Parts: sequence; C-alpha cells; structure tokens
Amino acid sequence: MKNVVEKANEKQYIFSEGIDYLTTGMDSIWGVGDEETLEELKKIQFRGKWLNLAAGDGRYNNGLLEQADEVMATDIDQSALAKLEIITPDNLKNKLKTQRMNLLDRFPFGDGCFNGVFCVGTLHLFPKDRIEEVFKEITRVLDESGEIFIDFATDISRLLPDGKQRDKTNETSYTTEEAESLFRDNFRDFNLVITRHKVPDETVVIGELSYVFSCNYILVRGRK
Repeated sequence: MKNVVEKANEKQYIFSEGIDYLTTGMDSIWGVGDEETLEELKKIQFRGKWLNLAAGDGRYNNGLLEQADEVMATDIDQSALAKLEIITPDNLKNKLKTQRMNLLDRFPFGDGCFNGVFCVGTLHLFPKDRIEEVFKEITRVLDESGEIFIDFATDISRLLPDGKQRDKTNETSYTTEEAESLFRDNFRDFNLVITRHKVPDETVVIGELSYVFSCNYILVRGRK
C-alpha cells in the first residue's frame, strides 16, 4: 500500500501531524503513554480480537498485542501504520493486522466481529454529533459481550503568559462531567467503569508563542 501521509484539515475533522512517521525514529512521537492508562493495560485481560482505533504510530498497540489473540490497528495516516508495523516485535507480528481508515466514516468491518474496541487520545477532538456516530459504529462491530477501553481528554486549557487562554478556534472541548454523560448516554447497555485522571502540565513553545497546556481525562472501561 502507498505510504500515505495525511494532512490535517480540521474543518473536515481530519487531525493528523502531516509528517512521514518513518522519519521519526523507533519511539512514538507521543511518548510512552499516560501512566494510569499503562497501569490499567497491565490489569486487564484482553481476550480475542481487538480493534485499535486511531492507533497512530503504536504507542499502546504492543501492550494490546501481548494479550489479545489479534489486533486490527487502524489510522487515517498510512505512514503511522507503517511505523507501527516496524516497531512491532517479531514475536507479535503474526497477531497484527492494519487498516487505513477515517474513523468518522462507516467502519469497514462486519457486525459483531470484534471482542473489544480500544481508542485513546482521539475522540475528544470531535463534536458531540460526530462522536455519537462513532459510538454507534463501535457498538455495531462489537460482539454480544464486547468490551470498550477508551480515554477521553477533558477540561483542556492552553494558558498564555498574560493569563489569557489561547484561542480555541476549531477545537472542541468538554468538561469532565459532559464527557461522562456522553458515555453513559451512548453506552446504556454497557456496564461502565469511569475513572478520572490528570495529565501533568506542560509548557509548549511554538516559535515565539508559548503556553502552559493542561487537561484532565477519563478512562472508560465497559462490557455489554
């Protein structure tokens, strides 16, 4: 498959780094992952076949592969998936499949074909109506006892040195309470466990612009 490098187009809800991931080394550009998410991954037994939505360059994918029987890793950017395949250990490659897709489209999978759906660091980017369509697709592709493991950023803040917030044009933002309600309303048939977490503040410098980025996030686990 052609090594597609997707360019961001936020008006069409395409969020991508617009880079060739094969030039970014062996480590994920997003780091090792959130501490609480990594700890939860160690506690859970991922059975059967899992769908990893917006897997990126594989920050959490190897953790899934170590337990699941099969993982379908998806992303809108083919170059991210190409890197993901490269950094997958040889002993886990036989359990990995990849598929380039836009998660806002109908998923290219049949009804009830996955035992679980995993998605981190992505869904908070979209407005409520688009997320609800994604939730419908997640529910559709899960089997009758399917599970979800999703994290969702909330209370996002970008504080400038003068104490004002950076302009959030084209960015959707949810409070923790709004996010929890969104999940409970859309996964009514699931037994949900939702926990709240905090991301350490980070100073971001882009040229002459600097701001302090902070946010919370919720971890959502559930089973039909």
